[in-house]
Formats: sequence, structure tokens, C-alpha cells
Amino acid sequence: MTRSILLLGASIAITSCTSSTRLPVLGPEFISVDSANKMIGSYLNSINYQSYDSSLHSLVIDATELRRYMDTTPATNKIKKFKIMFAHKLAYINSGHQNQFGGYNQNAFTVIIAGVNESGDYVMFPGSKAFDNSMPCPTSCPGGTASSPLIQ
Repeated sequence: MTRSILLLGASIAITSCTSSTRLPVLGPEFISVDSANKMIGSYLNSINYQSYDSSLHSLVIDATELRRYMDTTPATNKIKKFKIMFAHKLAYINSGHQNQFGGYNQNAFTVIIAGVNESGDYVMFPGSKAFDNSMPCPTSCPGGTASSPLIQ
């Protein structure tokens, strides 16, 4: 599970729905740990992660809450995919930084996750809610091997 969360963080960091140079979409793929570490390492080195602790290394998502999100949708509107959207944290916006570039600052950046059904429509959590439960790493990294920036 820890590896899955780290891979999710890596995929968030390297994908975009509005990229001007789109690569062919091959579908979901499991990759080797060596490939994942190469990808993660490239990102981390590009932000000079050893010198800047305020830069976002990864995001940790609570699997229990994601399961609860999936389990509360009616059988007629099941979640088939998740759309992961980059966003500013509300505290960052409310402190006067709305629409301002926050870079990779862990106090500014988060992801919003919304379920998508087979028709391509959003599936919201009951009460018309989206999922924002990511915790920034390095400040809120899990313990154990997942505290490392690479997969071990």
C-alpha cells in the first residue's frame, strides 16, 4: 500500500490533462520499482529537494477515506476512475494568495480527487463533496520505509 501511495504521488507530479505536448495514453500500467525511482529521482533532483524542505516531495492519501468514497456511491453510478486535479490549499488562497503561483510549496499545493463514472461524469461524495485529504511530504511523511523520498 505504501508503494502504491508513493507511485500515486509520482504520477501526480508527472501528468497533466492540459499538456501542449501530449504523449500517447497507454492506459494504467504497473512499473518496476527501479523505473519508479528513476522517475521520482528526476523530479526530486529538478527541485533540488535536498536544499529546500518546503518543496513538495509527494502527497500521502488516506486509503481508508478513498475506499469510503468508493463504497458510498450507488451501484448505478460506480466510480471507474479518479481525476486528480492540482489545486491551491484554501489556507493559501484565504491568506491573500488566490491565483498566485505557489510553485512546489507544500503550504500552497494540494490535489483534489473526484470520482468519474463509466460515462465520464463526476461522481461526488454524498453532499456534493470532492476529496481533499492529501498530506504533504516531507513534513507529514509516513514512518517506515515510506519516509524515504524513493521507494525502498
